[in-house]
Amino acid sequence: MWPFFKKKKQEQDTEIPPFHDGGVNISKTRRTPMRFEQLINDMGDFCDFRYHDVALKFWLPEAANEALEEIADRNGVSMSESLRQLFTTHCYGIYAYQVMIEAIPGIFRESAPPMLSLRAVEPPPGKKRVDTYWVPELGKNVIPVKVWIPKRMRHDLQLLADHIGIKLSQYVREIVIARLLGHGTLPMRPEMLKAEPLPAIDDWCEGREVSMRQAKEDEYRSHLLGERRTEWVNE
Repeated sequence: MWPFFKKKKQEQDTEIPPFHDGGVNISKTRRTPMRFEQLINDMGDFCDFRYHDVALKFWLPEAANEALEEIADRNGVSMSESLRQLFTTHCYGIYAYQVMIEAIPGIFRESAPPMLSLRAVEPPPGKKRVDTYWVPELGKNVIPVKVWIPKRMRHDLQLLADHIGIKLSQYVREIVIARLLGHGTLPMRPEMLKAEPLPAIDDWCEGREVSMRQAKEDEYRSHLLGERRTEWVNE
């Protein structure tokens, strides 16, 4: 466990402010530099990173999302795998990332999906099927992103977001854009990546209910969060 995450976990476990004891201030002792061997030992066991069991939701401007798709395609991986790699290097560094992929090849890949057998649904007697299509209004130049990541990784990303006082979805969006397009784009980022998000996208990121409007089938098929609703009505 890296020093920052280790310190935060100790603070959460003890719920005691650091360098404080019963109202008496305790002077900070001079810290000795960490040796590289100590840093390696604190990495711990990353076997739990094989399990991508927690969802992380955020949004990206269209240009950044296109860059993410192209990079994933060029590297022959999925967007989800590409994001897991990005979050790993951001939280733990390139060295830890290299250790992980050598120790557990394929650690960031999706598990093989289960084989399902789908049967056609027969209409009840005297009924016919009616499908309607629904989409949320998320705003202009807004692409929703949902990725499954290890539970510990999401927790550590949350610690980093809390450390600078912003929401997790905003923190993740900023680091993804910075890694994809570089910090040199920062002065022109508002013009390059101008977006007009509506409150619904924040509701979706935070796991709250999002209102939907009825749409045509082609709009539903092109929308990442579109829903199809089926009713059986009298013939």
